[in-house]
Amino acid sequence: MTELKGKDKLNKAISKELKPFGISSASLSDEYAYYFEDESVAFKLTSAIEDRWFNEFIAERFNYVCDVPFVLSLLHEIGHHKANDEIEGAIYDFCMAEKERISEEMQTANADQSKALEWQYFNLPDEIMATQWAVNYAKKHPKKIQNMWERMRANILAFYAENGLADDTEDL
Repeated sequence: MTELKGKDKLNKAISKELKPFGISSASLSDEYAYYFEDESVAFKLTSAIEDRWFNEFIAERFNYVCDVPFVLSLLHEIGHHKANDEIEGAIYDFCMAEKERISEEMQTANADQSKALEWQYFNLPDEIMATQWAVNYAKKHPKKIQNMWERMRANILAFYAENGLADDTEDL
């Protein structure tokens, strides 16, 4: 990702929101991710078809629709931190092997195949546990989720303004 003005400030603001969950830091990237080594997350400010598929998956699998998918995606990454200590041994090996297989198949997949592969990914034991944690938290704390989003959105909008970018938080 190209160097943008205010990136450190945005990272600090998002990190502050995630610190109560035991996350050491958050950094702007081109994808959402959780890093076990340093208990940090990456986040993105763009929306892709995979994000819409993730929201469809959550609606179908958990009967839950979140008004703030950006926060739910971050909660999913926190869910890896909170829930995935139970994933080890053969289950961990299975998840990693499946992620590699899915990644390889995505290279040549058409749109329908890509969606099916993404749903396979979403259903992997480590991913489903992280999503379950996120949905449970969101259902239990809707006001906290909304307040968190309002604070994050204010920082995202400041970042956009500093870089001359249009407000596309509707897509987040």
